[in-house]
Amino acid sequence: MPVAQNPANGEPVSLALPQPALPHPSLAPAVNWGILGPGWIASQFASSLTTLTRSRIAAVGSRRQERSAQFAQRHGDSKTRAYDSYDQVLNDPSVDVVYIAVPHSGHAELAIKAINAGKHLLVEKPMTLNAGQTQQVITAARAAGVFAMEAMWSRLLPVGNVIAQVIESGLLGQVLSINADFGAKFEVDPASRIYDPALGGGALLDLGIYPIAFSAMVSPVRQLLHASGRMTETGVDASFTAVLANEDGSTTSVFSSIETDSPQSAWIAGTRATLEVQRPIFAGSRLVLRNSDGSIADSQEFSEHSAATGLGWEAAHVARCIGEGLLESPVMPLDESLAIAQTMDRIAAELRRG
Repeated sequence: MPVAQNPANGEPVSLALPQPALPHPSLAPAVNWGILGPGWIASQFASSLTTLTRSRIAAVGSRRQERSAQFAQRHGDSKTRAYDSYDQVLNDPSVDVVYIAVPHSGHAELAIKAINAGKHLLVEKPMTLNAGQTQQVITAARAAGVFAMEAMWSRLLPVGNVIAQVIESGLLGQVLSINADFGAKFEVDPASRIYDPALGGGALLDLGIYPIAFSAMVSPVRQLLHASGRMTETGVDASFTAVLANEDGSTTSVFSSIETDSPQSAWIAGTRATLEVQRPIFAGSRLVLRNSDGSIADSQEFSEHSAATGLGWEAAHVARCIGEGLLESPVMPLDESLAIAQTMDRIAAELRRG
């Protein structure tokens, strides 16, 4: 088996994937969650949380009491409160941390309200509609001394931990190129959230954030080199390709679409080896490490590749951070959420220019 050199110390590095180094979610401290927006993703989050962790759903808020009550009955316990407003959840003293799962357009307002109420918060991705709003949330959270994190669950899964270890170890050598895509075919429906610009619809915010965040985990963006795509009649981006120049000298190619089902995969090509992340990119089912000649050096498979089996790892990470008194995640820090938002703003501006 070929042997690489660790650029940090010159020691030999075997071309083998490390094992995940994460404690099981059941070992995380128990916290009381408030849910804002009891939709599909919140249901997946609650199901995984109550299955994998010791935490509980303390309160649920919606604009309709019936929706909150149904959610509480399905995912809560005998003490879970169902409210017909978000403010009631934020004012509930039993709630330690809130999960904001409303449409993108409501993230910033509810995040600021949660911060003002003194609640820790996990905000579904994207954190807000743009970098300006994201900066406002970050500034407010830091001033108030509450924990805040964008819900980038990919990084908090065992597969994400292994990818991070590979990058940090220098196993791949000098990274030359990153390729990542996420396309999923949505029914053309101008009335749906995904096609509504007022609700943050389009491929970029809904899906493109995954490959952009994947690239950011390898290296920060230095410059947007190119962005082009197709717009829908409602004014949201239907498909786009972007090319990024990164601070480590590598380039990234990103593709995302709401018009087609793409491979939903990623790879990082280095001078010593290449790492492939097999579908789905948001929670890779398999990692393949290839030697410089293209032969397979190692591979690992992962079972946490759906929201229902994976989001509990994210909830456990938040609970551990809060238990340790951290105000932001070392895995998904707030400055990185801001940098990702800035990259998406630049891409969006190019797409609007046509």
